[in-house]
Amino acid sequence: EVAPGRPRTGHRSGAEPDAGGPREAHAARIEAGVTIDGKMDDAWRAAVPVSFTTDWSGAETGIETSVRFAWSTHALYMLWELAGAGVNVDATRPVDVERAKLYEEDCVELFLGPDPAEPTRYFEVEVGPHGHFLDIAIDRAKKKSDVDWSSRPKIATNVDRDARKVTIEAELRAPDVVAALRPGASLPLGLYRMEGKSPRRFLAWSPTRTPKPNFHVPEAFGRLKVD
Repeated sequence: EVAPGRPRTGHRSGAEPDAGGPREAHAARIEAGVTIDGKMDDAWRAAVPVSFTTDWSGAETGIETSVRFAWSTHALYMLWELAGAGVNVDATRPVDVERAKLYEEDCVELFLGPDPAEPTRYFEVEVGPHGHFLDIAIDRAKKKSDVDWSSRPKIATNVDRDARKVTIEAELRAPDVVAALRPGASLPLGLYRMEGKSPRRFLAWSPTRTPKPNFHVPEAFGRLKVD
């Protein structure tokens, strides 16, 4: 089985795009920026969320994930709200350095392409419920992955174990991410979530519909519209 958080080499693996074209999310312009505190505060009111309850195959899971985006000339902001969260993570690990193999625990994943003309080149940012992170730049055409690339993240989270809810808020300040945020831009976007141990859930906003769980399918990406 291919680890959904890591790219497989080679060609596409049988993705079937959703009818009606790619799904769309919108990033609202908030020039004052967002205070990264792990809360859904007033700064996010202008950002329209996208939600999903499907897994990578398109099957319904009943586990809801909601994501909002905003941007300024300094950063891309994202707010994830997770329902049905089991918070299966090793909380003893440090959160101020990259976490290898974070995708083996519960986490969310953003795939963002800076250039729609090159959909096989994109950034991957993984964030866990306690703020652990892993980021990488991927070029599938060249079969290369740059683990030294940094999204320059600022992250805050809020975990409510009793309600099984998690909020993840992040600010991505990487220059090549910021450079792609131009009004009217339509950027390749994948939104995913790993949840649970048994069963292990591979949730997807835009399902890849591969025979086995695999998130690295650019043909199945949706779009982030920069407003």
